[in-house]
Amino acid sequence: MTQSTFISKRIAALAEDARSQQLNEEARVEALKAARDLVAALESPVERMIQDVVLNSPILMALRMGVQLGIFSQISQNPAKGVSCDIISKSSEASPILVAQVLRVLAATGYIKQEDEQFKPSALTMVMADPTTEATTRACFEIGNVCTMKAPEFFRQNNNKFPDSDKNTPFQLAFGTDLTYFAWLGQNPDLARDFQQWMTLKQRASPSWIDWFDIQGCIIDGAEAQSSSSVLLVDVGGGEGSYVKQFEENFPKAPGRLILQDLPHVISGIENPPTNVELVSHDFFTPQSIQGARAYFMHWILHDWSDEHCRSILTHIVDAMKPGYSRLIIHEHILPDSGCDLASACMSVMMMVQVAALERSEKQWRDLLGSVGLQNIKFHQPPGTGEGIIEATK
Repeated sequence: MTQSTFISKRIAALAEDARSQQLNEEARVEALKAARDLVAALESPVERMIQDVVLNSPILMALRMGVQLGIFSQISQNPAKGVSCDIISKSSEASPILVAQVLRVLAATGYIKQEDEQFKPSALTMVMADPTTEATTRACFEIGNVCTMKAPEFFRQNNNKFPDSDKNTPFQLAFGTDLTYFAWLGQNPDLARDFQQWMTLKQRASPSWIDWFDIQGCIIDGAEAQSSSSVLLVDVGGGEGSYVKQFEENFPKAPGRLILQDLPHVISGIENPPTNVELVSHDFFTPQSIQGARAYFMHWILHDWSDEHCRSILTHIVDAMKPGYSRLIIHEHILPDSGCDLASACMSVMMMVQVAALERSEKQWRDLLGSVGLQNIKFHQPPGTGEGIIEATK
């Protein structure tokens, strides 16, 4: 047996073993890191550079075109027989040679499978065919991708300084607008709907605090329920309510009211609201209307805003908190001082180029929360993820 055959067989055996194991999240993440280290050991530096600099852009384009041409949805609906290039071309009214180009990239990256002239679904196909993923692909490609493309030009024009305002970022240069990111979304309803679906997907894909955080001990134990007006949890800027719905399902006997807050157009657009959750229109830059709740929860809110904006948001919540009783629960990335995971590092860059914000380290969180009078700041982080919980009281 040659050396190359021996190594290949060992790797194949490990892959099969990984597929057969029921790994917990910590073990899965550790194994994934080891697998990536293996790939790094096998590929040359030039191969890695070509992948990142030359090939990633066509892959992103092919994924976006796969959504646009309905490739993933068509293939996912024909798992046994598969779909030919000609059928996709006719149904999408696209040039056969264009479709073939896109299919070739998607097959090479594992987003679809090719058997002779038929294309069949892989696990990735089924994910990409989900309407929420399709919306995410549109939003991230047509907004985020354009911003990162324009970022070097923006920073060159601004002496390579961090954006000083959410009105002066690569986003404004990319779209030729004076509007902030969120104001611009308000004038582009199709992309705004896609963005909201992206937020829903992030909530589904991220490790849920329900699964690992001590909600019973931190929030439910000691909660007041002497009257029907007692509020247990306020999900501030909670979108369509994925997290508060999970809370309701997992703690059906918890005392007190559950409230979901977001902007009026978000609240009015919720098609299947959680059963026992109150929907309240609220702008978190205005005074918090729900006073003295046991917990105020925010997921991926503050990373959209500069420290100045965050202090405004937080001050309204702090003013509503009951000293010694209310809890502020922030579900965000907590960046390490070194060895940051790729997802957290990339997300921080996206915040910078779109809204002049960033993901924060433990020290940055302490400084920010302390500046608005919060105390007893605690950090909780599950294994294998850059996200965690920051807990504070008034």
